[in-house]
Amino acid sequence: MKIEVNDNNEIVAYVKHGDILDDNLIEIEEDKIPDGFYKNYKPSFYLLKNNAIIENPNYVAPKPPTDSPSNLEKRFAAISYQQMADSQTISVLQKQDAQMAYQIMTGGKQ
Repeated sequence: MKIEVNDNNEIVAYVKHGDILDDNLIEIEEDKIPDGFYKNYKPSFYLLKNNAIIENPNYVAPKPPTDSPSNLEKRFAAISYQQMADSQTISVLQKQDAQMAYQIMTGGKQ
């Protein structure tokens, strides 16, 4: 297996076979890989210390990105909703106008 480490010796990538597009890969013998490495691997969860792979005692799981809408997106959504509501109102009024015009032209006869 080959690993890539960052400046803090945290393992940030690995490959079992082949290479990663990086010249600074470190070859690790299979007997040096701790049990559960492949199952538990996350970037920076393991360290390379004295040619041994150990769990990073300072590992902090990254916070998931927040995908909440920005203020601009919220305002845009509100304006879009208002435009849709206005379009529906206009459509109702146009239909009423057409019915009234028809009644005027036909003298109120259906």
